[in-house]
Amino acid sequence: MRILSNAQEIHKELKRLIRKYTKYNWAVAWASTSFDGFELLTKNKRRIHRMAIGIHFYQTHPDFIREFADVDGVKFIMRPDGLFHPKVYMFEDGEGRWECIVGSANFTRSAFSTNSEMAVLISSDDLGADEAYQDVVETIEAYWSEGRRVDRSDLAGYADVWRRKRKPLESISGRYGDLNKPVKSPMDIEIFKITWQEFFQRVQNDQHHSLHGRVKVLEAARDLFHSQSHFKDMTVEARKGIAGFGGDEEIDWLWFGSMKPAGYFKQAVNQNNDHISLALDQIPLEGSLSRKQYQGFADLFQKAFESGGAGIATATRLLAMKRPDYFVCLDSKNKDRLCKAFGIPKSIRFDNYWDLIVERIIDSVWWCSEEPTDPVEVAVWNGRVAFLDSLFYDPSA
Repeated sequence: MRILSNAQEIHKELKRLIRKYTKYNWAVAWASTSFDGFELLTKNKRRIHRMAIGIHFYQTHPDFIREFADVDGVKFIMRPDGLFHPKVYMFEDGEGRWECIVGSANFTRSAFSTNSEMAVLISSDDLGADEAYQDVVETIEAYWSEGRRVDRSDLAGYADVWRRKRKPLESISGRYGDLNKPVKSPMDIEIFKITWQEFFQRVQNDQHHSLHGRVKVLEAARDLFHSQSHFKDMTVEARKGIAGFGGDEEIDWLWFGSMKPAGYFKQAVNQNNDHISLALDQIPLEGSLSRKQYQGFADLFQKAFESGGAGIATATRLLAMKRPDYFVCLDSKNKDRLCKAFGIPKSIRFDNYWDLIVERIIDSVWWCSEEPTDPVEVAVWNGRVAFLDSLFYDPSA
């Protein structure tokens, strides 16, 4: 008997056993794809005698089910009255020799790479081996007997629900966007744990811009979007203000991200490029927003700059003006501090802004808090994400 004290050691031993032995009896709660152990198993399907795989909570990857659905020895278990949760890997050679891993690791990429896992490796040479072997094999056989095969219709339905479950499961785990590049959970980062009152206090403590002035900018932008159906219908001065490079005696449109240096952007706004207006049409003025709506905006916005000049700063400036409750303008004056506070890389692009910025914000305590009743707080509440600029603004950047 030997203790396997980490994920990498368990994975190493599992691969050795897959290569060495000719008969597999497994029972695991969840299974995924895209790691060495999975690739080895797919090459040795004929050695599977009994394999019971749980699909509770939709954690098992549909591609794993698709790969093994036609293997006679494989069945899947969805228990409505309790969680199927074993992690047992039995290997035999047909001549009385066997080895078995029992522990915490599911047959998943995370379990064999980033998770904290432990297991015990037992074999036919250990004391009490005959009794242990009989118990393990009989238990796996019982699990397998209550499982079922999965047909094409079952798989299609499962895959659809699995996709819909990804977002809440990934948010809970602190993973957003590319799962190969995990970032810290919001609950591990100070800015996401603060209450609404703490957030509002920090906004009030802005040393560079007045709270009243910032509110005035957002309220003016809101009035413009409500009074005109489309961005292209606004006057050129109104468009320049929304875009962050216009001048006004009463409203300092340069707050929340000055776009005065963005030459191509200024030209497109001045010329009333239709794609900018169409992009903003993808974002409704009220209600919850989705990644699909954001992506629709991003795709159309970039079409306005096919010869170059599309940037995340100019795009998010427009988004922050239309929906300041969801978007913050990410520009040179706040990017370094904001990304450091969020615990994310500074390589923010159109394809990961929603995942790394928006999804993390809408999981935060202050964003999810009840709407306040004080009029000044309500004004900040309505633009609370855009107000992140006041927390991370660096005039020296």
